[in-house]
Amino acid sequence: MNLELMDIFRMEYDFSWDTETWFLPLEPALEGLNSTDASWQPPGGGNTIWQTVNHLNYYNALLVRQINDPTTKKKSSNNKASFGDIGKPADSKWKAVLAEDTFGDKGNPEDVEKWKATMAETRLICKNLRKSLAHLNDSQQEEERVGVLARQIMHNVYHIGQIVLIRKQQGSWPKERD
Repeated sequence: MNLELMDIFRMEYDFSWDTETWFLPLEPALEGLNSTDASWQPPGGGNTIWQTVNHLNYYNALLVRQINDPTTKKKSSNNKASFGDIGKPADSKWKAVLAEDTFGDKGNPEDVEKWKATMAETRLICKNLRKSLAHLNDSQQEEERVGVLARQIMHNVYHIGQIVLIRKQQGSWPKERD
């Protein structure tokens, strides 16, 4: 088998969205979750699942826009590592993104329709991201974008773990899964 880098990213994205392997992807982590449990805040504070989903939606939608941005030009190589600069970018554009509240409010336990809309948005963003990744190949990628893709997949998986932990804390996680 001769996989290219983008093949690996597509596979990793599938593993983080809906293809269960040795860790849980986002779709089954959210399965059966209602607005009450999604808006539950852990003891001692922290984000709700609803806020975490909003945060993932923000960054996954941003990634879709970045992938589909026709103004992105391939940069010449500057001998960075294969996965780009994995450190925190220091430019003002990145600082502006970090300054934005991507989590939103904690959610309303009574607002079943808004939770359903948030979940529908999550599915649409993930579908669009999968479609966008399907059109990419290695020769189109600049080092910065490769680093962005790698970090975003890891970011998703990190927050999926938080979602499962919160569900276990609140008791909404099934005792046994199929």
